Amino acid sequence: MPVSQMRILALFGAVAIYGSERANLEVLSALRDQGAKVLIVASEADYAADAGAYFRALGFDTVTAPYFVPPRPDYPINPLTTLPPHLVKAAVRFLAIHRDFKPTHIHVGTQLYVLNFLPALAVVRTPMVYRCGDAPILHNMIWRLTWRFIAGRAARFGAVSRYIAGTMTAAGAPADRIQVVYSRPPRRTEASPPAPAAGRTIAYVGQVTEKKGIGVLLEAFTRLAGDYPDARLLVAGRISQWIGDRWGQDLKAKAEADPLVADRVEFLGQVEDVPGVFARSLFAVAPTLTEEPMGNVVMEAKQAARASVIFRVGGFPEVIRHDVDGYICEDKSPEALEQALRRYLDDPAAAAAQGEAARLSLKTLGNDDFDARWAGIYADAVR
Repeated sequence: MPVSQMRILALFGAVAIYGSERANLEVLSALRDQGAKVLIVASEADYAADAGAYFRALGFDTVTAPYFVPPRPDYPINPLTTLPPHLVKAAVRFLAIHRDFKPTHIHVGTQLYVLNFLPALAVVRTPMVYRCGDAPILHNMIWRLTWRFIAGRAARFGAVSRYIAGTMTAAGAPADRIQVVYSRPPRRTEASPPAPAAGRTIAYVGQVTEKKGIGVLLEAFTRLAGDYPDARLLVAGRISQWIGDRWGQDLKAKAEADPLVADRVEFLGQVEDVPGVFARSLFAVAPTLTEEPMGNVVMEAKQAARASVIFRVGGFPEVIRHDVDGYICEDKSPEALEQALRRYLDDPAAAAAQGEAARLSLKTLGNDDFDARWAGIYADAVR
């Protein structure tokens, strides 16, 4: 089926826009730009209004439907306790949207959205494409049954890394339906990447949470700050007054109270102009402590011709060649990270050269073929 004949119904009940959401939107944008008609089923909840507005700002058509309230610090009720009546309400809405839109494909990017519409997805026979950006959730019976349904129901899978593809097959997904497609930088600029700014500035872009390793990064930076008076750290990520951001609030307060780094760690808040952050930096750091599937930030740093310092977790080592276009720390500790930071702070010329190697590596990683690969996955789904 030509892409121009595809009608894609995308299940997308996001309440905020993070890396996973941006990566799925990049796939949908690639298909739309090739002629596909895309309709996003957004959440009807008031707290998801900003996400719906974001979809429309990108030019997507949207409709709304009920989605589970995601677990959050200020909402202690387990959403699964409302499962039976919610499934009925969501299924009725989905079937009405499906009837009116007449999709050729259904796009899903998370188990939660499959569970949300599971009875309806079991009834309709429209091919489902599942973009897998995280390891399957299997910690209780409901999630295991949902994944088993996905493994049998999805016509094709797009995995964001070989690491994720391995977790999928281990959980029962057919290997012959899975294709690995590395994420394309979702926030791109057509301008040529600028040379690193004067001085030695390190950039962190991402969620300001403990599992993302920003606390380890701050400790490593504090350990070396006295040896590099011109070194600075930029932290781009949301730290609001919401209770869910309390860890980030505490981290910021700790940095601001330390006279050694108080005026050298700059918290930028939520940033859309990620290329602008990298333009101010010498290199990037993505010190995720958990098994990261494949972070967008490393690909965005590559596009900006910036090397990345990472820990050996998840899919990250698949896209970084140690001391060629980035630095891989074997040990997830402040000491190991400090050593990596010193590598580039001591030799800015090497950081710049490896940043250019990182930019060139995007072609090797298939970014130039991103549109065609996803078009192929969708075409295969209807065969």
